[in-house]
Amino acid sequence: MSQSRNQTSLVKNFTQDLETKPSWATEIVQRYGNFRQFSSRFSYVAMNDIVKNPIECFRRDSPSLVRIDITYGDEASATWLYDVLQGMFLFLGVNNDKFKKEQVYDLARTITSQFKTLKVAEILLFVSRFKAGKYGRFYGGDSYALVVTEAMNQFMAERENYYAEIEHERTEKKIEESKKGAITFEEYKRMKAEKGESVSETLNNLYNKKL
Repeated sequence: MSQSRNQTSLVKNFTQDLETKPSWATEIVQRYGNFRQFSSRFSYVAMNDIVKNPIECFRRDSPSLVRIDITYGDEASATWLYDVLQGMFLFLGVNNDKFKKEQVYDLARTITSQFKTLKVAEILLFVSRFKAGKYGRFYGGDSYALVVTEAMNQFMAERENYYAEIEHERTEKKIEESKKGAITFEEYKRMKAEKGESVSETLNNLYNKKL
């Protein structure tokens, strides 16, 4: 199936099946429109504006590859990514004589099947960084796809580290928030004394052991 025919099919089919899909699929369509509109919103041309703030690419609520397929149809994410990769290869001087369209599409399908949890904004960030030489370079025709997938694994490690930092920050924030309402043991004893009450010997012993 050609690229254009596949995209036309996706645009036609998703509107027919939307009622049987999860509620978030309807939200994706309401937010981004049909497949053509979605592809335009996250196109290779629009990439520079989307990745201006790299942190936002991780934080923003853009749909994942797997959700794109569920919403718009099988291989919708690969069809979208194909156009993005074509732009990247042309930028890097790799035309379709060196790396055929079929190979580009096969690479797109590999990425969308192996890295399906990635959000589309994250994919565009990866492509932008790849163009900037962050993940190495091409050395020959047979290495094109392998270099890209190896680079994708590097990007996934960076992404994992970022989300780990975010989770650490959230945990630290929760700890700090919990401390705001806490009082010291000495303050607790004073409050008890003001009420004419005393702290139990057991509690005093536990506190003294910690000291």
